[in-house]
Amino acid sequence: MKKLLLAAVCAICALTASAQRASSTSSSFFSTEKADQGVTIGIRAGLNFAKWTGDFDEPTDTRTAFHVGVIADIPLMQSLYIQSGLYFQSKGCKFEEEMYNWSDKVTTSPMYLEIPILASYRYDFGDAAQLQVNFGPYFAVGIAGKYKEEIEDGSDFYKTDVDIFDSDEGLLNRFDCGLQVGAGVTFAQHYYLGFAYQFGLTNMTNEDNVGSEVSTKNSNWMLSLGYNF
Repeated sequence: MKKLLLAAVCAICALTASAQRASSTSSSFFSTEKADQGVTIGIRAGLNFAKWTGDFDEPTDTRTAFHVGVIADIPLMQSLYIQSGLYFQSKGCKFEEEMYNWSDKVTTSPMYLEIPILASYRYDFGDAAQLQVNFGPYFAVGIAGKYKEEIEDGSDFYKTDVDIFDSDEGLLNRFDCGLQVGAGVTFAQHYYLGFAYQFGLTNMTNEDNVGSEVSTKNSNWMLSLGYNF
């Protein structure tokens, strides 16, 4: 995961440097002039590297998942946009513990509909590329997903498979919100490569089923490719 994210960062830096060399004109660091274009619609898809943070006896492992969505870039001025949209996000975590002839394997796969509302700084390198740095909140509602656990104790085997948002047995409440920070490059005016990190602010634990002593929050790295129309 770290190697993949590092490669994405290096690619963005290389594209930015290349675009800067290719540009024959320089632009101000922050321009308050009217943007050259109106609202832009785009599509995004990519990988998630998700885990849970909270009051756990052992840290959770990263689960590789995915996201896909539609975004809208709304210009306020040349250097400042509002970016929003609608994403389908798959998150969760994994956990595995083994001891002698006993093992416990857990996989969680909550899926969300998510709306980010991001302040997006833009810097143009001529017509070659545009750098963007995004920051702001996201709001999500859980729509599906499973909690799966397999316990082997000698010759005994126990299996649990429940809806993670089920009101009677589920672990999580449906609502989640947090903050997102990221950066990316749009090149050739249409193609996008970027990454972001999301850290949840809401304790998602369903206290009726799990108890109030456990705190569960989402943590997620996103690696995205996209196209702007």
